[in-house]
Amino acid sequence: MMLKAKAITGSTRIAGVIGWPIEHTLSPAMQNVAFEHHGLDAVYIPLGVPAAGLVPLLKSLQAMNAWGVNVTIPYKEKVMTSLNGFAGSAKEIGAVNTIVFKEGKMIGHNTDGYGFLESLKGVIQPRAKNALLLGGGGAGRAVAISLAKAKVKCLTIVDVDQRRLSKLIGDIKKNGFSRVAGVKPLTAALQTVAARADLVINATPLGLKATDPLPLPMAWMPKKKCVMDLVYGKKPTPFLNAAKKQGNVLIPGWKMLLLQGAEAFYLWTNKKPPIQKMQAALMAAGGLIAI
Repeated sequence: MMLKAKAITGSTRIAGVIGWPIEHTLSPAMQNVAFEHHGLDAVYIPLGVPAAGLVPLLKSLQAMNAWGVNVTIPYKEKVMTSLNGFAGSAKEIGAVNTIVFKEGKMIGHNTDGYGFLESLKGVIQPRAKNALLLGGGGAGRAVAISLAKAKVKCLTIVDVDQRRLSKLIGDIKKNGFSRVAGVKPLTAALQTVAARADLVINATPLGLKATDPLPLPMAWMPKKKCVMDLVYGKKPTPFLNAAKKQGNVLIPGWKMLLLQGAEAFYLWTNKKPPIQKMQAALMAAGGLIAI
């Protein structure tokens, strides 16, 4: 999909996505088509910034009356100390992926959890299901806490960083959900848990590179259940291909990207996001295919 060139004027408001690196982002395509749909004088741009420039960039955007930004790897947790407050589930999740600039303040939101649960609709109802989450970083935290709030039967989390894993499990238990446990990667305990899982989610970065190993060996995949990969690309990821060979229903990561982005658009503009147009623009920009 080719978007016509937008006239940038002195009144054009800025929105964007902050990360490092940021070259791979597909968010500008879907957000700009949403701005165009509503006739809004705004532009969404990628804002790649190294760690030392994160705080100065946020202050500059605030001073420029920017509409808001999305936040991606590696800043979803680091950005929190720079904000004036939090809304929705951001503080509970402990990670921010959307910032709204309003009345001189920077307010942190997290739309990842919303986007994740919306991605499951029509595919699997997580309530009373056994869930296995691979990865407990920024997006993984949102997924884990959303699954706990959705009242899964049992949640097992895998992470190479045992300190991060322990903190996430502790945070979930503090919120009243006790049926959560952690296991180490590539262990017999993980194999046992994977075999009985109804839903498996990859929230690690494994799959971004062609040389990456699978986050879960194919032989350990559940059979005829549901598997989701938050990593996305032009073709189904190796993880989803392995899951397909075991007869699983697949959910691609671009669905969560689309739906969390649509919620962010609503937070900035208070206007209904044009989901179908956003999806078409997203898929065209990334050469994505439906599964």
